[in-house]
Amino acid sequence: MARGYGYGNARLRARRSQLLSEGDYTHLLARETIEEFITALTETPYKEDVEAALVRVSGVRCVFEALRTNLTRTLGQVREFFEGDPRTLVELLLRRWDRHNLLTILRGQSQGLSSETVLPTLVPVGRLDEVALRELARQPSLRAVIDLMTIWKLPYAGVLRQAQVQTGTIPDLDRLELALNRFHYASIQEMLGQGNDQRAIMLEHIHTEIDLINLSTALRLARLPDTIPLAQRRYNAATVSPLLIEPGGYLGVEALAKQVAEVRGLEELARQLSDTRYGPALEAGWRRYQAGEGGLAVLERELERWHAKYLTAMFTRDPLSIAIPIGYLGCKEVEVANVRLLAQAIAWAMDRKKVRKDLIIS
Repeated sequence: MARGYGYGNARLRARRSQLLSEGDYTHLLARETIEEFITALTETPYKEDVEAALVRVSGVRCVFEALRTNLTRTLGQVREFFEGDPRTLVELLLRRWDRHNLLTILRGQSQGLSSETVLPTLVPVGRLDEVALRELARQPSLRAVIDLMTIWKLPYAGVLRQAQVQTGTIPDLDRLELALNRFHYASIQEMLGQGNDQRAIMLEHIHTEIDLINLSTALRLARLPDTIPLAQRRYNAATVSPLLIEPGGYLGVEALAKQVAEVRGLEELARQLSDTRYGPALEAGWRRYQAGEGGLAVLERELERWHAKYLTAMFTRDPLSIAIPIGYLGCKEVEVANVRLLAQAIAWAMDRKKVRKDLIIS
């Protein structure tokens, strides 16, 4: 008999209590050297992964490898807590890592990075395991990656191959990324389709992810308005909608594309979106941008902070629903991103106050 959500969600609630606290981050950020940071990290649930990584590498690479190992194992274990339909939905959540891994490999190929550089950034918890990802990363070119995906009959292969044909002799990374993103989200929405309350929660989560990606694209275009006519000519379109993920989320794609085409800069776009659910985050980001705390990244960081609070709020919803896995997976990913940021701050002597502001604590 399937366990439903009771057993798995109880396990995840217990694991949530083991996530790093604001005090833990403060303690880690106070370390003077990366060696001290690593020692402090062995006093956390990352102890075993750090000690295993130290056998092979040192410094910030040790931290990154420990985080990758821990995240891969943790996310994989979440899948095992569930059976039946709950497990199917958790596997759909984990499929975002197939998207992440393939995008990382495509970008690595485009930049001429070695497989040794790309592999440590991959998290094999979706359909593609470590062996498959390693083989894809070792291919000699973008075209070879797509050819191998076609031979393996991977779901993403068809759209990437079609995008490759459209670009001519040299694969265009932007088109490939957009095609992969669109297929990823369209296929998941199709799988959810008509369904129960659990699928409605999943769709809400997916629509939010789409919005955040589209918002990031819109902000980048608004920051450099001279690129908008070039994009329109490139895609032979009246607006920049071909650069956005369709079908969209809560923000209508055509409406957002129209706003991007009509505004004059970041401030005006942020103002026009002030009445959306993302308005407060955009306002906070714009204030930081104006204060000279950073470029476009500060607006994107405030959107990430909003998203983290949204994910944390999942724990206040139905305790016997997919909301708990969504919340836990999101919070775990935020924790790993925070620790990576702290390790970089210590290793590269970054301004601690600025780093503290960029931590996402929800």
